[in-house]
Amino acid sequence: MAAKWRRGGRQGRLGLTPYPTPTSITVKLLLRILLALVVLLVVSGIGGYFYFRNKFEPPVNQLVVSRLPATLPFVWAGDTTVPHQATLVPVRLPGCPRTCYLQFDTGTPFTLLYAKSLTALRSRYPATQAHLAAPADTVKNLTLQLGSAQVLARRLPVFPHGGAAEVPADTATAFIIGTLGTDIMEGRVLVIDYPNQRLTLAQSLPDSLGHGAAFAPLEFKGRRVLVTSELQGKPVQMLFDSGTSAYSLVTSQSEWDRLARPAAPVQKLNVNSWGKTLTSYTAATAASLKMGGAVVPLGTVTHIEGMSLPQRLLTQFSGMGGLLGNEPFAGRTIILDVAGSRFGVR
Repeated sequence: MAAKWRRGGRQGRLGLTPYPTPTSITVKLLLRILLALVVLLVVSGIGGYFYFRNKFEPPVNQLVVSRLPATLPFVWAGDTTVPHQATLVPVRLPGCPRTCYLQFDTGTPFTLLYAKSLTALRSRYPATQAHLAAPADTVKNLTLQLGSAQVLARRLPVFPHGGAAEVPADTATAFIIGTLGTDIMEGRVLVIDYPNQRLTLAQSLPDSLGHGAAFAPLEFKGRRVLVTSELQGKPVQMLFDSGTSAYSLVTSQSEWDRLARPAAPVQKLNVNSWGKTLTSYTAATAASLKMGGAVVPLGTVTHIEGMSLPQRLLTQFSGMGGLLGNEPFAGRTIILDVAGSRFGVR
């Protein structure tokens, strides 16, 4: 369609400007709509980024740790199918004559207690009631003994899920009362000796423990242990998560497809994650991690179905490429040197 012309200002040599046509009006309208959508997406993206970044940030550390260095044993929780399901560390509570246990979980950035276990303890051992009162789902000013280390927890959240409703009559049965998070490690060094099943917590790394270790970069962003290593010749940052004890590497399905041995048998398991049932798929892999000068075979690789959208987004915003469990290091000693920003393998 030819443009119609009208007289106007100094728009051309003849002082004429074109009348707007239906086509030009439609194009301008579409451009404005597209521009508004782009602005909306950018604003939403920025808002979503800060929302999930804040969600990823842990609360202020509430633990005051003294009497270091300290060494304490750990035991494995598991069964005949999966013997290494969780790492349990012994803890003593005021007013309680028996040893209780916390699951040590480097995937959890703060220590917490289980409501059912606390109720059972208060019922079985009345002397604990003054120390384990939980108004507003929080225990305040609780003193814990971890080996020779003393921990004053100014505020501990009480989680409604998990734990047991009764204290086992057999004192040899591990009674789990909560989760020990990475707040215990902040600004410190934790050495995990898997063959001898013991942990050492210190303010700095003793030369005797660091001797002969290969080190890789470590970040403690949001109190998550992020380790940079090399996988199949490519650098990748992974979250070391001792809570995924039964697995070597948990990654995306596309990466799982790439790393799993062709035609390898797949083990399918239902796993519990904070009260929600997920499904894991595990297969053998020939892949290894290169961490400094150490080569660590993975043995298996896993992907998990059923994660919620917030979990997937938090994983994405954290910048990690997968979860490393305990299994690759089962015959080794590892060093989580948060103070020195390095991850050691010995």
